[in-house]
Amino acid sequence: MYDEIREAFDQVRATEQMKQSVSGYLVQKRRKNADNSFKLRMRSLVPVCALLLICIGIGNWYFWEMPVSYVSVDVNPSIELTLNRRNRVTDAKSRNRDGAKVLEHVQLKGKDYLEAVELLVESEAMQQYLTTDAELTVTVASLNAEELLSGLESSVVSTHYHGMCRSADMETVASAHDHDMSLGKYQMYQLLSQYGSGLTAEDCRNISMCRLRELLSQYENGRKESVSNDELENMQVGCHHGGQQHHHHDSGHHSE
Repeated sequence: MYDEIREAFDQVRATEQMKQSVSGYLVQKRRKNADNSFKLRMRSLVPVCALLLICIGIGNWYFWEMPVSYVSVDVNPSIELTLNRRNRVTDAKSRNRDGAKVLEHVQLKGKDYLEAVELLVESEAMQQYLTTDAELTVTVASLNAEELLSGLESSVVSTHYHGMCRSADMETVASAHDHDMSLGKYQMYQLLSQYGSGLTAEDCRNISMCRLRELLSQYENGRKESVSNDELENMQVGCHHGGQQHHHHDSGHHSE
């Protein structure tokens, strides 16, 4: 009996085809397991890669696009520059029609703030506004206001055009934008409001800086009455811009 059973099992032989089938199955099984393992690893890496891309994007925005400083340049054109942490211009916006005309002729984005301001005031488009009775005012809102003002006070803004350089609180920026005004002109509106001028933000938006500064000077020298309707109409005429001469005032620049 035992011999018969052994003889029966001895007759069972794995053919070459069976061996190859088994071998192929095992190889496919290993590949499938490897593929599944790879897919699992890749799936686990997806959130990590996404987080990395988000961090890179935030980093780029933080250093290159995040607005941290504002510089407004006002004559009658009102133009406001937005700066990043490297003091480079990320945006330049006009705050009135004259400002829009000037910006059509200059490219300021990406430039250092000082280069941008000098390029702006010395552009041919701006020169027609820098007449003998014009008043150039540059207003800075920044945590690094002292550094920015120091650069401006050593530039042609002060040395050649005798512009007034001022500082403003960062909180003022949002209020100025809410009234569609440049930082510098809105600050002037605030100062005049303290004296009871009766001017609204809209009134000031339509009045050139030289007229606003003339009015502020009057209040600083003792004026008491508010602005009349006739006076307001005269103030909105402007400062007789149109000449090509640079203005050269004896008064120096100031910072607040």
